[in-house]
This record gives sequence, C-alpha cells and structure tokens, in this order.
Amino acid sequence: MKILVIAAHPDDEVLGVGGTISKSVKKGDEVYVSIISEGVSAQYEDKERFLKLRRDACLNSARLLGVKEVFFHDFPDAKLENIPKPEIIKIIEEDIKKVNPQRIYTHHGSDLHKDHQIVFETTLVAARRIPEIFCYEILGTTNKKPNSERFKPNTYVDISKEIEKKLRAIGFYETETKEFPCPISLEAIKTLAKYRGVESRLNAAEAFVCVRRIEK
Repeated sequence: MKILVIAAHPDDEVLGVGGTISKSVKKGDEVYVSIISEGVSAQYEDKERFLKLRRDACLNSARLLGVKEVFFHDFPDAKLENIPKPEIIKIIEEDIKKVNPQRIYTHHGSDLHKDHQIVFETTLVAARRIPEIFCYEILGTTNKKPNSERFKPNTYVDISKEIEKKLRAIGFYETETKEFPCPISLEAIKTLAKYRGVESRLNAAEAFVCVRRIEK
C-alpha cells in the first residue's frame, strides 16, 4: 500500500502518525510525507537558520521512521489563511498524483491551529478520489476549537513496539520539544499514547478518525 501523510508543519507528522508510519513501513507499505508550511517564520527572526534546522530534523526523523520521500512546500507559517485555498489544493493534488496513495492521513477539523484546519479542509478536496482518509490528533491543539465537531477516535493503531522509535523521531526536533507539561514533550507524547492505549486495551496506541474507507 502507498500512504501519504499530509501535515501543516514539520513535526506534525511525527506527533500525529509517527508510530503508525513506522509500523506501516515494517509491514511493507510505502509512506510519503507532504509538509505544507515551513513552520518557522512566525516564531523565529532568523528564518533561514531555523528553516534548515527544522528541515534537517524532518529528514532525520523521516529516515528513522522509514519514510520514502518528504515533499516540502514552504508556505508561510501561521499564515495559510492568507493563501487562496485553490493554491494549497493544487500542490496537495500534485503530491497525490506523484504518490498515487491508497490511504491519506491528515489533520482533524477540530484543531485550534488555523494552519491545521486549512490543511484538513484542503486535503479533503484534493483527496476526494482517495479510498481511505484518516485524521490524526495533535496534542495541545486538537479539540480546542470552539463549537466544532470534536475529535472522537474510531480507529486505533497499536504502537506498543513503535513508541520508543516515535520518541526518538520527535527528539530530532530540538527547537520544538520542551519540558513536560508542554504537549510537545517526550513525557506528554508517551502519556497520550498510553491513554489511547487504555481506550483500546493496548499498551500504547495512536488514535484516528476515519473520514472514509472504501473497500473494493
């Protein structure tokens, strides 16, 4: 199976799907990652330096998890709402055409972060012919949007054997990871995996909302 993970920023792919990526690769699937925004210009004045750091982190984590290829698009961080949606849809459609995936993972619509919301919305349009679409969660922003349909998982992936690799993968993102109780901390990530594991009677899990799954 070919799988495409679509993420707003470098690190979202590991936070939301890192264990599942590793597990899918072990099963023989080809996994590709599409990063829509550069993820640094809204946070750091020295954009070029941090852009390289974050891109290197993304490539290192992808290598560890077994990702076949990463597509970087470098739309401005925290400003996707200022980009016409057809432009974003077009580049996602181009990645879909390159990969020809049977399954896509992307953000959930209940996410407070506007970039995450927009990637969710544009992915649904671009992936309208893809048989399987699943939404992942980002601890700290998913389910924070007021008056939205909340993230209610209906699919769980056992990552009991992948959780340590997921933690090593996020560890490459040294500019983003903080000390607990920050959501992007090793302890918080592991706690969420255990919580989702308890929900599904597993030692550790990643949770998803299945938007569509078509069997032929």
